Amino acid sequence: MIAQQLLQRYHSLIDDPQAFLKCMEQPPPTCIWANPEKASPEAVAKFLQSQGISCEPLSWYPHAFRIPHWNKPGSTLAFATGWYNTQEEISLTAVNALNPQFSDRVLDLCAAPGGKTAQIATQLQGTGTVVANEVQVPRLSSLRAMLDRLGILNVVATNYDGRVIPLPNHSFDRVLVDVPCSGEGSLRKTKASWNQKYPDYSSRIAKTQQKLLDRALQLVKPGGTVVYSTCTFAPEENEAVIDAVLGDRGWLESAKIPQIRGMDGLRQWEGHSFREDLAHAQRYFPHFNNTGGFFVARIRRSDVGLKFAAQKKEHTSLHPIPQPLPESQVFQWFCYRFGMDPNLFANCRLWAKGKDKLWLTNAGCEPPPRVFIQTLGMPVLRVEYKPTTYALQRFGPHITRNAIALDDFDAVQQFLLGKSQPLTASVEPGYVHVHYGDYHLGCGLYKSGLLRSQIPKSIRTMVGLVNG
Repeated sequence: MIAQQLLQRYHSLIDDPQAFLKCMEQPPPTCIWANPEKASPEAVAKFLQSQGISCEPLSWYPHAFRIPHWNKPGSTLAFATGWYNTQEEISLTAVNALNPQFSDRVLDLCAAPGGKTAQIATQLQGTGTVVANEVQVPRLSSLRAMLDRLGILNVVATNYDGRVIPLPNHSFDRVLVDVPCSGEGSLRKTKASWNQKYPDYSSRIAKTQQKLLDRALQLVKPGGTVVYSTCTFAPEENEAVIDAVLGDRGWLESAKIPQIRGMDGLRQWEGHSFREDLAHAQRYFPHFNNTGGFFVARIRRSDVGLKFAAQKKEHTSLHPIPQPLPESQVFQWFCYRFGMDPNLFANCRLWAKGKDKLWLTNAGCEPPPRVFIQTLGMPVLRVEYKPTTYALQRFGPHITRNAIALDDFDAVQQFLLGKSQPLTASVEPGYVHVHYGDYHLGCGLYKSGLLRSQIPKSIRTMVGLVNG
């Protein structure tokens, strides 16, 4: 029924109505990408084979796999320990168009659920800074949990309305503005979420989209790149937004990917004409590549309309400013306790934010001025010298002391569910690292023959139905 409504509205754009309807009736294939911080593509492929899961490497995106039938990709040890991430395949095109380079300073203006933020961060390969902004606090929490699970150290998270975020103008090399939208392209997997007040909804949300794109153009450096993307077909939310906002502040560059089928952006729709260079944008209907639907446009910022005026600072006593710390004492303890080479932290920085945690970033990660920082890199240690599970997962392959190897999957399940269990181990009393083969599970507390799991609740929920 929903697909028929969409076909009726977009019949002039859809080349094969039957293929479109058939595709919309089926769930999309699962897509995952290997996390270079934790595992190689070969290790992920081997894991999939061991589970009897057939996969196909994507020809156009490195280290990603398409899996035709897999209902629970988030219920495995490999997922829980950060070997891979799941993401709608066609949404990978946004970061492909953004094309982040080493040491770039990048803003993801509407970052949750976080897949694109993680893409950007891993492509920077331990350099640069990614500012991940999300206006909704619950969605910010899920974004943070994803980044911690993946062990990413170059992301700073903020919580602002992206339309008015008080960052310094023209301070980013690249800005991704993946705006909230009517979500027509996601209906293969989330039919219940579609707002059927369309087109009134598109008209309303387009005003928000315009303001977000306008702010992105204020924040990117002249000569920098802005990528505007949505998961909807509606021209009111795609070409019309760019046409209304861009003017002479930039021009569109090609967003085509030769290995996949796309459609050029529209030059006109229902009597409205759009700027010529919108033909460089790309539209993806689900039946083109057996994916969701998506729109992506790559904009090069000109030097017209630059605004470097100072903005007002916000004041509050509720959010402490992160402070860099001398690393020696903390890193010495960490390396001694777990038998790690201190050189592992040579390109890292330690930060204090708040009273209970210390945070670890890559050396080049620098929090932006004028905004309050929610999270900074990865939480590595609580002030009472309790290591976080995420830190032990991240550095697990390098740990040589006070590590407990579980050899029974039932014991693994108990540990991941947060339960204590009797166990004999040749370790010092106190906090230990627990692993199961190559899977680095995280922090435990060992004393008097009892292993107490210190696994965070978010991971306990995640692995309720884990496979071996």
